[in-house]
Amino acid sequence: MSTILILLATVHVGVSLQQLLDAFVYVPPDVADYSTIYWLYDDLGTTLKALKPDIFGVLVCNTCALVCQSYAEGNNEGVRPRLCYRKFDVVAIM
Repeated sequence: MSTILILLATVHVGVSLQQLLDAFVYVPPDVADYSTIYWLYDDLGTTLKALKPDIFGVLVCNTCALVCQSYAEGNNEGVRPRLCYRKFDVVAIM
């Protein structure tokens, strides 16, 4: 489970780096203020902008599952912790 978390976090950082390179380094010479256009007006259907929230959501859900599993495996006779799911509403908003 922790290997999956490390892999997902690495992919998330890699996608973020690629977005930064696309917005600030690989700039077309004929477009003024390209970084603003990239971040604000780029189509949300592009692969990178669609991939990041999905990876983040899976990362948060797997982390919660790992916490619940490790808590249940302790000397608690399978009692699960009470998690406040309202903390993770940001996943639904993204």
